[in-house]
Amino acid sequence: MDSDASCSDCKIEFIEGKWTQILLNWINKCTVQEPRVQQLTPKCLLSIIDKYKYDICTNDLDRAILCSDDVEPFIRYKYPILRLRYLTEAMNLEKKLYIMTSVLLYYCCCNSRTGEVDNEICKNLTIDEQETILKYCERLSDMEVTINNVETAVNDALQNLLKQEENKPIQIARNQIEKLNVTSPSAQYHPLSSSEDNSNSDDSKDAAVKFISPLTVLPSAVPEASTFSNVTESVLTNDSAIDKDASEKKDISVFRTEKFGNSDDGSCESNNRCKTECDCARCSISGPCCGDPGQSTLSCGEPCSWKCKFKHLKFSRKTYVYAFAGCLTIVILLAAVLITLAVLKKKEHNRYDARRLMDDEARIFRPNAWECVENLCQKLSRPTSKRIYVSHSRCVLQCMGPQLWPYPIGYTLFSKNLVAMSILKLEYKFQSLPSENVHRHLAEAFKLFIGDLARLEKIGREMKNGTCDLPVKKMNIIIDIETDPDPRLRLNTDEAYTISVNSNFDFITIHLSSSSFCGARHGLETLNQMILLDQLTGYLITLSHIIVKDAPSHKYRGLMIDTGRNYIPMPDLMKTIDTMAACKLNTFHWRISDVTSFPLLLPKLKELFEFGAYDRALVYTRADVKALVTRAKVRGIRVLIEVAAPGPVGRPWFWHSEATCPAKNANYTCDNLLCLRLNMRESIFDILQLIYAEIIALTEVDDIFHLSDGVFTMINCFSLIEDRDGFLDKALNRLRMANKGFMPKLPIVWYTKHLTRTLEAKTWEHLGVQLYKWNPDSGDYLGTFRVIHSNKWDLSCEMRKQRCYKYRTWQGMYSWTSWRNIDVFTIEGGEAVLWTDFVDSGNLDYHLWPRAAAVAERLWSDIIANTTPNPEVYVRLDYHRWRMLLRGFKMQPIWPVWCTLNPGTCLKKLQ
Repeated sequence: MDSDASCSDCKIEFIEGKWTQILLNWINKCTVQEPRVQQLTPKCLLSIIDKYKYDICTNDLDRAILCSDDVEPFIRYKYPILRLRYLTEAMNLEKKLYIMTSVLLYYCCCNSRTGEVDNEICKNLTIDEQETILKYCERLSDMEVTINNVETAVNDALQNLLKQEENKPIQIARNQIEKLNVTSPSAQYHPLSSSEDNSNSDDSKDAAVKFISPLTVLPSAVPEASTFSNVTESVLTNDSAIDKDASEKKDISVFRTEKFGNSDDGSCESNNRCKTECDCARCSISGPCCGDPGQSTLSCGEPCSWKCKFKHLKFSRKTYVYAFAGCLTIVILLAAVLITLAVLKKKEHNRYDARRLMDDEARIFRPNAWECVENLCQKLSRPTSKRIYVSHSRCVLQCMGPQLWPYPIGYTLFSKNLVAMSILKLEYKFQSLPSENVHRHLAEAFKLFIGDLARLEKIGREMKNGTCDLPVKKMNIIIDIETDPDPRLRLNTDEAYTISVNSNFDFITIHLSSSSFCGARHGLETLNQMILLDQLTGYLITLSHIIVKDAPSHKYRGLMIDTGRNYIPMPDLMKTIDTMAACKLNTFHWRISDVTSFPLLLPKLKELFEFGAYDRALVYTRADVKALVTRAKVRGIRVLIEVAAPGPVGRPWFWHSEATCPAKNANYTCDNLLCLRLNMRESIFDILQLIYAEIIALTEVDDIFHLSDGVFTMINCFSLIEDRDGFLDKALNRLRMANKGFMPKLPIVWYTKHLTRTLEAKTWEHLGVQLYKWNPDSGDYLGTFRVIHSNKWDLSCEMRKQRCYKYRTWQGMYSWTSWRNIDVFTIEGGEAVLWTDFVDSGNLDYHLWPRAAAVAERLWSDIIANTTPNPEVYVRLDYHRWRMLLRGFKMQPIWPVWCTLNPGTCLKKLQ
């Protein structure tokens, strides 16, 4: 057992030593390392990078990473599952350098763009070293790059050298025997008559000592078993064995005579030259005998002609007949093969001509083909000589690039090569997750992502037209969430993400990384938009190499829907959440009550439901709210519920004695039930505290809270701001108590001039206000507030006499940028708002999309997005609209379908 273990350690030591020597030779000879290094050091890695960094870098990101003095980040970026962090201890430093150098050799050999690495290896290293490096790279390319797999590849590449090392003692003995039996004059060329006289000579003794064991005798040098036995017995005995009887010596002499052709007929001369009749023999350095197997020398004269080899052979007539018949048969077979090849070549040429004619005809006209005109995909409608695309998806990816919405604001890189994939060949791995809660949410979000791709493939199976002209590769998705253990969206949540797509051999590797679950979910949405359905083959396609680094411009990107004026069913709200996720909006502001209704069922305050709901069927239960919140969390969205208070609160608060509408004076009385508002009494704040606590418990959002505090005038209602005096201060105190003693980081109220009063302004300093119908020329100072903009992003109609007076377009919402110039403490973000005076489930989507999508891109990409809806924005939004329709979401068209097929013509008319 110990012997086997020791032998195994020797093998490992030999392999590591031999491979280290090959690495050092590569570094010293190929990277022109001066002075020559004797062991692997970090400086060796830098010398490799300095030599080949312009040859192995495939993009700007690689060059940026390699510009540092540390190679390890580059190796970690390229091979994330290598896990070099396991080798951080000092005792593992030598092995870490060994692994990193091996991986760097593999990467250089596989990613050399100009062939410089291969040329240097072939030019400066030996054949054995070249073959070993080649076997190592071939073996490692079949596996994932891990520490164990690197060692396995090295072990497999050095197996031949290991076998040679194990057989080295045997080979040395064989060489000694060959030297004794072939090159020793005393053992080979003495005549048989003098063998007995020289049997006791010193040369014989020296030759006998060189034999080690019977296994050292080469089988090719032993004609039969008896001779082998005689020779080995003479070797293994002591020095007296040389004095055996003459019969054994005669057997050895006969063996040598039969093997090397020696004779005593005087055919060999002492002048070391062959006789004239030995014109075809090869002469060795030490022997002139005809038929000698040694190497030819200059003393043999000119090389023998091939004709002389058959000089002494005599053949019968029958032999000549057989030879002639054989040659004739070979000629006939060759002729048949040549004729067959000619026929097949002609058929292939005919097929090629037919295929070429079909391609030419397709270039002339193919109704379902597309062409790229000024970076726009145009449907082919007339003959063209330009390159055509056989499907719209291929044209989009290669001509226009991925049509992402909202567009990333960070670094992006897209190749032009297409790859096909299928979820049937999907492998995924959640490589790094900070908590089990994050793992559950990521699993649900990834299931939604796969469901969208499966829906595309299901459509593709119905339109498959033969086989795919692109190799369908396996899809390997790796997701890393690095630091944030809370899957909820918070004010300080980092929503940035990075996507890297690389294609090699049979795999397409997709690496998605983010600091938080919300960022990873946004990355999955972007990845979803980059994978398209090929209408020609029915397979999923994308680009072979992609890098996307993205992050939002603003943290608060909201959509408000009022369900107090008209009840919106829960399925419609859930579908709205899904569409928000597709546009990367992250806050659903649910204004759940208004002066006309209170449809939320709170068990502790049943009176609000009894007096406030339009009907018992038109109500939201606690289970409904929790289901909506859960759906939103998986999509990276927070739910912010607002209850209208303190006024007007209208009919839902009719039951409470402190809900009043006092007369302003003797001439003005309040006889409108909707004008009820709440008095600032402790009993009112007790109810508000219960509502606040219930909302926080249902939504699980405790860092942002909307306190409402808006005064929205109605017909025959008075805007009595004085009724709200003291509300903000007391409401904040009750909100802190409802939130377990902690004040939310961002309380929000609707902005009114009431906030400009000294007391209220001081109370609300550095807190949130939502701007709606705000006049920038009013002179109001907002420098102490954290602002959420909604001023020009009202999705509902402007009402006059219960009619829709003005409808705001998506172009106007997209181009509004003056909100960035307002003097405020901070801009937290913005929000599109929808009042439901004329909206219900029948036209909800019609009012929301695509206008809310335009607001979403302004809030996400505001730093680099153009300030006007230029042609590129039209095309991307139109493509996003079709993508939403394919997912089952309803969205208004932005132009006729003809413009989708011919965007260039329509855009010229718009300009």
